[in-house]
Amino acid sequence: MNIKAIIEKYKNQEISVEENTKNILEQIKKDQTNAYITFDEEDSLNRAKQLDQKLAKGEKLGSLFGIAVAVKDNISYKNMNMTCASKMLKDFRPMFDAKVVENLLNEDAIIIAKTNMDEFAMGGRGKTSFFGPVKNPIDETRVTGGSSSGSAAAVAKDDVLVALGTDTGGSVRCPASYCNILGYKPTYSMVSRNGVVSMANTLDQVSVFGKNVEDIRTLAQAIEGPDANDMTVRLDDYKFEEESYDFKGKKIAYISADDEMHMNIDPTVEEDYKIALGKLEKLGADLCPITLKYSKYANPVYNVVMSSEVSSNMSRFDGIRFGYQSENYTSVDELFINSRSEGLGEEVQRRIALGTMYLSADDNQRVYRQGLKLRTLIKQELEDVFKANDLIITPTVINLPPALDDDYKDPLSDFKSDGFNVIVNLAGMCGLSLPVRKGISGSVQFIANANEDSKLLNAGEEFMRRINEK
Repeated sequence: MNIKAIIEKYKNQEISVEENTKNILEQIKKDQTNAYITFDEEDSLNRAKQLDQKLAKGEKLGSLFGIAVAVKDNISYKNMNMTCASKMLKDFRPMFDAKVVENLLNEDAIIIAKTNMDEFAMGGRGKTSFFGPVKNPIDETRVTGGSSSGSAAAVAKDDVLVALGTDTGGSVRCPASYCNILGYKPTYSMVSRNGVVSMANTLDQVSVFGKNVEDIRTLAQAIEGPDANDMTVRLDDYKFEEESYDFKGKKIAYISADDEMHMNIDPTVEEDYKIALGKLEKLGADLCPITLKYSKYANPVYNVVMSSEVSSNMSRFDGIRFGYQSENYTSVDELFINSRSEGLGEEVQRRIALGTMYLSADDNQRVYRQGLKLRTLIKQELEDVFKANDLIITPTVINLPPALDDDYKDPLSDFKSDGFNVIVNLAGMCGLSLPVRKGISGSVQFIANANEDSKLLNAGEEFMRRINEK
């Protein structure tokens, strides 16, 4: 089933929007993976009834008519709480809709639920939420991946066809890989971030989960577009052109197995990567090995840039203006310290501390400045690759989903599996995670140059068609 088929069922009166929405809500109520933080049955059903009336009146229908969309809980929807999976915002109700939510509603979608996530989007496994970890729907003893863990689980277990997450350094593509679904991170500036709680301003991008490229394309087209309230978003609409993609003769760059970026890669992931390369070769692609001089430093560069921006963005959560407020204090300074210590989790506090250190005036921000220089070199290096190649293919992540009960004593372990992902965010390009086979397995990522999102999705659609051929 896909978006187009569901809308046809509505038009043919095979099922009403209200009936379908009730069915989805029943599935959400039975959730065993902890994928959701908030849903509002009354709000969703009222919306469904309005849409049924719209259909009955013969009015023009939006591209997402009656489609339930699950939304990560750092994206504002004024009819539901927005917690960012944190004690700091446990009961926070936003006053306005994010631009992407406005766009969804304008296309007749239903915001069906707010999904669980790593606290303030900080984490790579879906385990740092104040509301508890999200279990992987394929194997509930494993993690779902983060930070957009709940949205990935919602799609993977067929509660919804599509869902929104945010991707700062792989936070959609990693859980897509772990849950064996598709995860698309658009070009930076493609989608407004207005109404989305910032983690790292120059890296964040609202992104999309789905089980097929057609649905992802439909949702991406709905949420893209200009926004007067976001100075980083593009000034014109982007048209996602659906075209056939022929791999024959296309130059596809790949990072060879002996490259440093493949260090510590899981053998299963490496084998699935080779399967994908073999399929591309059979389709006539010209596979071109590349060596990236600077991208091997992507993880530490990401750590520096992200943590520095986190330190700045999180300063607003002080227990004074809004959010959790400690009851134990005797001065304003103590109120500030106790509210943040009690209201924010360990991973969030760690990243704030790292960013504060990197931005230290005493050190003239030496580490941060060096990180920005390397970021520029990584971006230029990838742009040079695209001068001679159509796409880059990499593993999405270097590991399979770890067990939920792993204790992860290494505080930097979250950053180690996402090296192939973070280069996309650092360079502002677009990436698409694609499963190679069913079950717990490795996925591959296609990367395209900035603003070549149509080509990326078209190539991904052809790859999925071919990889599933008997």
